[in-house]
Amino acid sequence: MCIRDRPPLAKPSHQLLYLIYGNQDVYRREAKFSILTALSQLKAGESLCIRVMTDRPQDYLGWPVETITLDEQTLTQWQGENGYTHRRKACAIAHGLTLADKTLFVDTDTLFLKSPHRVFELIEPGQYVMDGFEYDWSYVCQRADYLKLGEHLQAHGICADNSFKLYNSGLCGVRASDAPLLEASIRLIDEWTQHTFDIHTIEQIAISFAMRDQKVREARKFVHHYFADKRFFHAMQAHFFTLHGEVFGPELVARCLDVPQVKPVPSPWQRLRIKWKLRNQRKHVKKVGRDLLYGSSAPEHPYYDVCRHGWWESASREIRGWNEAEQKRFFGAKDAGWPKHFPRPAKRADEKTIIAFLRQRMTH
Repeated sequence: MCIRDRPPLAKPSHQLLYLIYGNQDVYRREAKFSILTALSQLKAGESLCIRVMTDRPQDYLGWPVETITLDEQTLTQWQGENGYTHRRKACAIAHGLTLADKTLFVDTDTLFLKSPHRVFELIEPGQYVMDGFEYDWSYVCQRADYLKLGEHLQAHGICADNSFKLYNSGLCGVRASDAPLLEASIRLIDEWTQHTFDIHTIEQIAISFAMRDQKVREARKFVHHYFADKRFFHAMQAHFFTLHGEVFGPELVARCLDVPQVKPVPSPWQRLRIKWKLRNQRKHVKKVGRDLLYGSSAPEHPYYDVCRHGWWESASREIRGWNEAEQKRFFGAKDAGWPKHFPRPAKRADEKTIIAFLRQRMTH
């Protein structure tokens, strides 16, 4: 391992650990906003050691974090001989174990809903913490993209009748004494990625497998891991940092609480109305209609105003998958306006906005 020379870090009892590399603004904003939510949930008298493993430590100057600088050699080494990108996460956690008694690793697309210390309390000898249960191996083992991995697992005595639980590793809480767990996970990753592989979540399956005989607690009531809704949160976070900048201060922590912690979804009554309006549409058109009308019916909120187009982006992807005849039937003539056969959005002003958005996306 070749982590750039730095003074030795003090070994605290707890650390919140992030891994971020590359120079994409969107991931830097993810990390910083996640850090703000963690700080915003601290109770009076609580402190928090936050460490960021990164190849761009300059991005966090002035922030209340310790940076661990990663050079290109380390990042390449952490990918392993098989070039599996997500192996880096397991290596980052393994290295983090040497720096604190308890380590809480979180992906950058994580919002804290409660104090991180509530999660630290769950990390005990023989008890790990993961983001949340996703499915049992027996549920997915017959899927085409899991068959190759299933062959490897059979060598370890795993089958549909002798299964194990698979957890999302967007959050992983472990202790300094858990080095063998991470070493086993990395060995499995290397074994399972020797040849071509069909799934990108091998890293979290390996960690779940290594934990299979131990107690695992879920953290979902303490955090929101928005991996499936990034388009909404990226837009809100970009707006947040445009308004307030990235210079750290107490006011930035307070202001992060203004940002909704869920994506914009219409009220139950509005969702029922939309479902009724679309009842006679064909299945694939119904999905597009749902996304278009959800975006128009999003709750009134300054941050939702900048991200409701996320719904329309989802609709545009569906439409691009249609054949040309289906697309022409939907849009009609060049300047036809809102499709005549389609329910109108809640806000009439959105009609032109939505159609212009969709047509613009069709040209990309």
